[in-house]
Amino acid sequence: MNLTRAFSFVFDDPDWWQVVVVVGLLQLVPIIGQIAALGCILYTARAVARGSDRPLPRLNQFGAVFSEGLYGAFISIVYYLPMVVIICLFACLIVAVVVATGNNEPPIGMLIGLALCLNLLLVPLALITQLLLIVGSGRYVQTGSAGAALQLGEVVALLRRNPAEWLVLWLLSILCNFVAGLGAIVVFFGVLFTTAYAALVFGHLLWQTVRQVSSPPSLM
Repeated sequence: MNLTRAFSFVFDDPDWWQVVVVVGLLQLVPIIGQIAALGCILYTARAVARGSDRPLPRLNQFGAVFSEGLYGAFISIVYYLPMVVIICLFACLIVAVVVATGNNEPPIGMLIGLALCLNLLLVPLALITQLLLIVGSGRYVQTGSAGAALQLGEVVALLRRNPAEWLVLWLLSILCNFVAGLGAIVVFFGVLFTTAYAALVFGHLLWQTVRQVSSPPSLM
């Protein structure tokens, strides 16, 4: 994993600032901004995989960026759907408990217990889901197919074959999120542009991991 290259390749493109500014400003628009950031990750990963000398999207290629982002958003929604269902079930259970008490005082202890159980269930599930989503995104970069990213059996098999590489990428995704938040330290709106930069960096890291797990093992 070449971290130096991942964090520096953005500046090889003389027009890098245009991409960062446009994607950064789009973060002000709910949903659209998140789709654009997802699109940057996947577009960059696939462009580097194709061997493009200038993997950053041009301003006239943002339609392709949004297309990639929509695929990424769809894949993310499917992966997080079980968590949404669990939250809805717990919410219904809490409402049923409150309704069953009628005019009496709701059982606070029971409600707190349900909330704690929900958190204990969601925290590990969220971590597992995030890791599987990263691997699934790698499958999408490999194949260009959202269907391949949603083949859970293949995704789990890919993770089991190369657990170290994907765990490192998962940890690096946390680092990228930290980098994205650094802009808020300098100036609040700076976070918009560091978010765009972090998305481009993670796209390169995603491609590096896909290349690693796709390469045949070297002979000793």
